Amino acid sequence: MKLKYIADQKYDALMIYQILSSKNGIVDLKYQSENMNLDFETVKKISEAKNYESIQGKIEELVKKRYSNSEKYLNLSIEMYQKSWDEINDMFFERLSELTDFPIQHQSFKCVLSDFHIGISNWGGNKIVRSWKENPFTQRRITAHEIIISHFFSYIYEKYPEINDKHKIWELAEIFAFIVTGTDKVMTKFWPWDNSRSYTDHNYPELVKKQKVLTKVYLKDGFQAFVKA
Repeated sequence: MKLKYIADQKYDALMIYQILSSKNGIVDLKYQSENMNLDFETVKKISEAKNYESIQGKIEELVKKRYSNSEKYLNLSIEMYQKSWDEINDMFFERLSELTDFPIQHQSFKCVLSDFHIGISNWGGNKIVRSWKENPFTQRRITAHEIIISHFFSYIYEKYPEINDKHKIWELAEIFAFIVTGTDKVMTKFWPWDNSRSYTDHNYPELVKKQKVLTKVYLKDGFQAFVKA
């Protein structure tokens, strides 16, 4: 298993649409405008587009313009992030498989470094997105978090195909990622400077109550009890 950091402007553009699209549910456009550093009118226009094809050219153009100023530095981040991650790559994937008693479902993963997004996981897929503007060492934990979410989806798809509520799976996946990156004795060695454990001051306040309950379940009774709780 290998995680490779890459640049992919077209994928970055597609993710802008997918996040802002009202078809994905309720979107906080003001928050996303600030998060992506895009003016509100642009964000609103993208969110109201009929489909991706109808707005694709404009999104790709604004991505291209942004990258014209940052591409040199983004590419440097690719090199530095890769060097940092390679130090933990094999141990991380081995531990993730061990914790879930489930093999990693992809031969490789790709991490698209973005000028718009902090972190995105492809649910069950092998492509994630991360910001290029972080320290190459501190980026490890959130990068791992996004991979764990994808792996958790793969696990549920395989072991519990009857569960088709993706929002419920996402909730469990997020919480599981917070727990293991913050409390597992092996995982935490990959970012020893981070003492925040399974922190709750994140962007999903709606998960906090459930996270506190399930963290106790996981730490006391393990992964299977967590999934079935």
